Amino acid sequence: MRHEEFKIGMEFTAAGSLSGRWRCTDVGTRAIVAIQIEPGKDTSWCDGPPYAVAEFVFDEDDIVACNKCAKRQQESDGSSRSAFLSSAARDKIRTEG
Repeated sequence: MRHEEFKIGMEFTAAGSLSGRWRCTDVGTRAIVAIQIEPGKDTSWCDGPPYAVAEFVFDEDDIVACNKCAKRQQESDGSSRSAFLSSAARDKIRTEG
């Protein structure tokens, strides 16, 4: 991803030492700040600010290893689930869909 693609509240995945799913909590001039979204954890801990979990700084090197997540995907039974799609995969679905 590029720095300008980050918005507060958006979710993304990261690779390397910061691997996992994250939610952007602040966008600075050269870095972003995010909290990690852990499956099965109480989601109220991710409500903020202030947040009840630690925020991590992603610098320019970390940002390039990030991928956007689709917010939700609708299931055939009407329920929704989190989707872990890269932006390229999501674009492909939109164009072929």
